[in-house]
Amino acid sequence: MSPSPSEERTTRETVVVRGETVPVTIVDARPGAESRGDALFLHGYARHPLDYGDLLHEVARRGFRVVAPFLFANNGLHHPPTTFWACAALARRTAQALRNAGMLDAGAPVFGHSTGGAVGLTLGTLDPAPPGLFAINPVQPSSRRAPSMMMSSAWMNTKMGLGLAGEGHRARRVLRDSSGRFYGNWLRKPRAAVGLIGGLRAYTYERLLRWYEPHVPSGVPVRVVYGVGDEFYPSTDGLEEGLGRVFSHCDLVRLETENSHEWLMIRPEKAVDELERFLGEGPPYNPGCPRPGRD
Repeated sequence: MSPSPSEERTTRETVVVRGETVPVTIVDARPGAESRGDALFLHGYARHPLDYGDLLHEVARRGFRVVAPFLFANNGLHHPPTTFWACAALARRTAQALRNAGMLDAGAPVFGHSTGGAVGLTLGTLDPAPPGLFAINPVQPSSRRAPSMMMSSAWMNTKMGLGLAGEGHRARRVLRDSSGRFYGNWLRKPRAAVGLIGGLRAYTYERLLRWYEPHVPSGVPVRVVYGVGDEFYPSTDGLEEGLGRVFSHCDLVRLETENSHEWLMIRPEKAVDELERFLGEGPPYNPGCPRPGRD
């Protein structure tokens, strides 16, 4: 079981990014743990960093200070992002602002989930570059319309409520604790929240790869960890090859035992084990991750 959240101090800060005040949740490393520096966490669509409390505290328990801004869809912003590209731009500016304010180490790795995972893969050209980019069940291109995506979300929450996503008690607690933030945020600007669903589905692999291509320097290690029971994107077909077209070092890890898009919130220890494995191995290279068209 995860330790009590009180064992790691949590503070709420803000950072100003182009006139927008972005809330930031910071979880300090557990007292007495060997310090491993900062880590930047990017949350998923319509989630709040606090929804990932067990995960963030598990990372902090292992010696990291976790910095987690609230970005997408944050309907408390004057202009919430409504496209993937806007999410990526906001994340990049926020990361730079956090560095400039002394709130984030320049050498912090980036890890993220869902939309945050996909967006995090665009941050390889921060100067200096992060030591690694780690994505858990990142969003994939989809032609599905907003109602279909919302039905998948309802099924995901139903699975968590019924204990079908694993770890029934914890899944139900995650669902209970996050519902108020979720609906409260949506009701502030529902059109913006629905607009972001459209913005996230309106790109193809080719568009995504063209976006990543100029933003990713050679040599930044990348790993994607994917629970295959994802309610939104049950197949990883093409994901490994697609990432290999852009990243000089990439790796795709399929977890056959994880059957929910939100598995990292239900089994945070497993997720942090995978993060530690990635950071401990150094730049990974997967020969099965081809790079067609690249030297």
